[in-house]
Amino acid sequence: MRYFPPWFSALLLAILNTFLFILIGKPWGIGGGETKIVAFIENIFFPAHVSSNLHFQIFTPEINWFVMMIIGIIIGSFISAKIGNDFKIRMPQERKWLVYTFVGGMLMGLGERIGNGCNVGHILSGVPQFSIGSIVGGVFIVVGAYIGSKIIVRLV
Repeated sequence: MRYFPPWFSALLLAILNTFLFILIGKPWGIGGGETKIVAFIENIFFPAHVSSNLHFQIFTPEINWFVMMIIGIIIGSFISAKIGNDFKIRMPQERKWLVYTFVGGMLMGLGERIGNGCNVGHILSGVPQFSIGSIVGGVFIVVGAYIGSKIIVRLV
């Protein structure tokens, strides 16, 4: 598989994050966008639930630049993988990994809501701004990744 060198990727992300902050006054993050996407879809089927949710009375479930950025990341990643001939749909050999992946994703989503931001937002945007919350969050992201890797090694 082909990829950019890590130093180049980090530099490119730093430059993009700086331009994003200058253009719209908000740093890079992914956490709120997927919440808006899910709430937008949920609003189609269960509008009473969304309208009664206190979170969405403050942060309206709408399609905005943040949502479009996430959709762009998904589409861009797909196009990049297809052009590089690296795209392949895979299924785990053991079905238990589907459960592990689902539970892990749910725990990450819960952590994103409790921590008021995703790991991308904390690490790429908050830490460079010396945000105490992001620094503490970053430490626990690293600790959680370490513990998670130890658990996975024992399961394998």
